[in-house]
Amino acid sequence: MEQSENGLWLPKRELSRRNLISGSAALTAALIAKPQEAKALVILPQRLHNRYILVRHGESEAHLRNVIQSNPAKKYDIFWSLTDEGREQTRQAVRFIEDDLDIAPNWIYTSNFQRAFQSALILRQDTYTQFSNLRTEFSGLLDPRKMGAYDGQDASLQEDVWANDLLDDRSSPPPTPSSQEPTASKESCIDLYRRAQECFSRLEGSYFGADIVLVSHQDTLSLFTAALLGTDLRRHHLDFPFAHGQVRLIDMTAAPKKGEYDEKDFRGTSAIGTTAIGTSAILVSDRDNGAKWDIDTDSLPASQRRLGRNRRCEGEND
Repeated sequence: MEQSENGLWLPKRELSRRNLISGSAALTAALIAKPQEAKALVILPQRLHNRYILVRHGESEAHLRNVIQSNPAKKYDIFWSLTDEGREQTRQAVRFIEDDLDIAPNWIYTSNFQRAFQSALILRQDTYTQFSNLRTEFSGLLDPRKMGAYDGQDASLQEDVWANDLLDDRSSPPPTPSSQEPTASKESCIDLYRRAQECFSRLEGSYFGADIVLVSHQDTLSLFTAALLGTDLRRHHLDFPFAHGQVRLIDMTAAPKKGEYDEKDFRGTSAIGTTAIGTSAILVSDRDNGAKWDIDTDSLPASQRRLGRNRRCEGEND
């Protein structure tokens, strides 16, 4: 209804055909406008909202028997449990987290392979983390690297895999011939990088300002560290090796300088309370015989900055 000049209420005039067409065109244009780019996926490296404490499981029966064990079909087999030494290594990791890093974890996420899950149970109990804040990862993001035909074989074959990694970040162990999906039985550095993207995208989308423990395996953690710091994936095992029970704190919560990232903005493996922004030093804290050391990034070649200490864990297998 609309009111006329003499005050009478009359039925509203119908829209003209021209108005209808122009209105429909405007609505259609709005509907088909280019959508904004989705940004749910974390593209590493980048600033993060949380701090991540990466912990490798303690020594297991697989290490004592010098066997590669990455087959998901055997992840629940208690035959591959922690050894007494492995349990003690995990308790040492707890002491390092509490005493050296001064951190009380908010969340603990763990691989569901026995050696990792048992390590996570010790971490939860000794850090007094609520049981409801222990999350077992069933999707495989924290699983050991899939070793294909090398699974169940001598651990020395790990050296061949690492040698091929140095040549090509898309190289992988040979597939398992008997597998129904042979290509899914093996993983390259790039495959683990994709895992890292999904893992940290999920965690960054779920928490803010939290200290999160990830309990996992050698190559998974070394590749995750390289992905977080933006270093050469091919050198993961040289730049970021993980001994049994080893701890690394990855703190990338600082804001970039002048609106753009600089090499020194990535604090990498650092202790709580340290600040590398505007300086040339990165403080590295690591539960490896209680080691702590400073690295002057200006003294390193550009390709080696932010890498931490170049060290190899000889004889270490997953």
